[in-house]
Amino acid sequence: MKVFFERREELALGIWQYYFKPERPVDFIPGQYADFHILPPLGDPRGQSRVFSFTSLPSDPLISCVLKILPGASPYKQTLQALQPGDKLRLDDPMGDLVLPKLPSIPLVFLAGGIGIASFASMLKDLIARQEERQIFLFYALRSRQEQIFHELTDSYPLALKQIVFSPNRLNAQEVMDATPPNSFIYLSGSQRFVEGLQSDLEALRVPRERIAFDYFDGYAEL
Repeated sequence: MKVFFERREELALGIWQYYFKPERPVDFIPGQYADFHILPPLGDPRGQSRVFSFTSLPSDPLISCVLKILPGASPYKQTLQALQPGDKLRLDDPMGDLVLPKLPSIPLVFLAGGIGIASFASMLKDLIARQEERQIFLFYALRSRQEQIFHELTDSYPLALKQIVFSPNRLNAQEVMDATPPNSFIYLSGSQRFVEGLQSDLEALRVPRERIAFDYFDGYAEL
């Protein structure tokens, strides 16, 4: 379907939230993502599209997503920077496994690296809107304090634990396991290096694969 650019806002230095108006309501589950396609040819070696997680709710009139734009950005992101209200993109069907389990009693562990926190924004907004409390443990790894986003959202939900780790410190799988219930369902979102590293460490600690869901931002060494 077509989506039309509305506006952007800078959440932190180089980190932007983009808003688009879809031509019809987008049917997605909080936590999912979709491919956003730029229509004119770009000459971008990585192609015409990128995957972004929805940070809005399915009931919102506008859909939103978060991305990082740094100096030397790709032709794709340069085009996003130049968008004007009314400019159109194409949106593919939503997909992804980072969705809340139907059973609310299952403890949840959110492991976010950088803008990987965006993958959890829609889930938290959905729980707040439905006034549903779940046992959620949030671990959030950042390169600097200046890159922290969604402060108000994570402060407004009664998290069981919120631990923020700043570089050069890193999230430690053993510490995560020690601080969370043994039957927790674990979500990973961040750069490919962040996700694959923690997934490997968790599996080395004998966390079953069926208790881990992940989503990484392709093409990012760090987030």
